[in-house]
Amino acid sequence: MTERNNTCNHNGRPTEATKESQQLAERFASCIGEFHWRVDYLKFCELLELEPGDYADEQYRYFQQLAEALTRFNAESLAKMIDAGIGKG
Repeated sequence: MTERNNTCNHNGRPTEATKESQQLAERFASCIGEFHWRVDYLKFCELLELEPGDYADEQYRYFQQLAEALTRFNAESLAKMIDAGIGKG
């Protein structure tokens, strides 16, 4: 049995993510996860043209936190946030 997410918008109506936002959320989360899996600190620095050091360390930690946080949400939830952020939700 499939359960629907009964999140409501500010008018009390159930929200549903757009297909475009759903696809964007799935692709973004998947690509960040794949990148996180495949790269180490030095490759991260190389890609972002950062010199290893305090700033690069901080950015790498933020990236790791982003990759971890994206696993905490399903694509539907991310898509709803995307829609709400651009005024469609």
